[in-house]
Amino acid sequence: MQQYLLSKFCFPLRDNNDYCRYFQSRMAETKFRAFGFGILIALFIIYYLLFHETQVKPTIIFMNKNTSSERKTSHMYSFVINEKLVPNFISKIFDKAQLPASCLVIIRTTDGGIGNRMFLFASAYGFARLHQCDLYAAPWIVKDLRSIFTIHLNETPVHLVTNDSVANQTGVYGRYSACTLFDDLLKIPLDPNLIRYEMIGFYQAFGYFIKYKEEISYLFQFNQFATKNNVPLVEQLLKVTWNIPLNLGNYTKDNVTHQYLKSLLTRPPAPLIPVTWIGIHIRRGDFLTFFKIDTSSGYLNLAMNYYRRKYINCRFLIASDDKDYAKTNLGNHSDIFITPNSFFSGDDLAALALCEHTIVTAGSYGWWAGWLAGGNVVHDLNYPVAKQKCLREHYFPPWFLFPQNSSSQQPPPMRLPNQ
Repeated sequence: MQQYLLSKFCFPLRDNNDYCRYFQSRMAETKFRAFGFGILIALFIIYYLLFHETQVKPTIIFMNKNTSSERKTSHMYSFVINEKLVPNFISKIFDKAQLPASCLVIIRTTDGGIGNRMFLFASAYGFARLHQCDLYAAPWIVKDLRSIFTIHLNETPVHLVTNDSVANQTGVYGRYSACTLFDDLLKIPLDPNLIRYEMIGFYQAFGYFIKYKEEISYLFQFNQFATKNNVPLVEQLLKVTWNIPLNLGNYTKDNVTHQYLKSLLTRPPAPLIPVTWIGIHIRRGDFLTFFKIDTSSGYLNLAMNYYRRKYINCRFLIASDDKDYAKTNLGNHSDIFITPNSFFSGDDLAALALCEHTIVTAGSYGWWAGWLAGGNVVHDLNYPVAKQKCLREHYFPPWFLFPQNSSSQQPPPMRLPNQ
């Protein structure tokens, strides 16, 4: 078309080449401008597809944090958002915008201690995360959890609803669970009858949240209060184990992180010989009467010997609701330490999470100590009890181990692997 116009325009002006050349230059300039405009449109479309969907503008710097394969089995990847270190799962949040929530998960009642509330909250989070639901957690539950943990829900895809009237509307379907994994809660799409769902009871089944393991661990980061209370304990352990002082580096006792305290114990500077820290939680108290179970010292010694064979230079850190029992039965060993009597439940949990592996007797508190510490977990077979009607495959993750002899006479135990 351009050539046709050019020939028609230039032919009658063939005796005046200046006009012809002027027309040709204008045509070339127009063509160049159109080409440049097309390039700008293409770049804008590419930018929109790659970045605009997230509607987030953080400064992201990827970092690889390697750990020894002997002491840790995985590589952890993290990135920095506005100079704040955040686990890699949050990068997935920036990958696409969250759709408006079309359902609601409700938790407002729970019995027992902090371990029970952690289970209920984690299961509710996992359910809400899977189906892109809003989460209503009773303010007292959130407050109780935040007395120990950070619970940074604003940095996750799940939106926390705080308006009580939302949870009090009609059409809420409530169902009780001790530790049952309901298959219909995991089906996609969610049954329309379950889009306003209240979790009643305990929901102690890891299947509700195992898919979001990193996010759960991020929510259950220890706050400054629980971390600060463990500084003197770490100082004592460093002194007794290696005869070295506490070095907080650029931190102070008021702002040191739990992760940094753990690194002081698990990665001592050369030429110090590393040790393997194993946390032990001994649950007694109301379990002696309510569940009529008691962990034997034989089980505890068997579990400790398992770790002594598996790792060199083991050290054991015990937390218990009956520390006199722990001191009487296990306190005379040079490789065993017991948390102070002044520690409350959050302090003890933070102390157990400083370790690399765990020994658990019974209860959800010890279960979560093992989860937060990472590594292997050796668990007694006396819990859950029969009247709880809990399937072991629902309650225990696959990395939990069970000794051959147990404190109880429950169904055939699983043997510890020969390692």
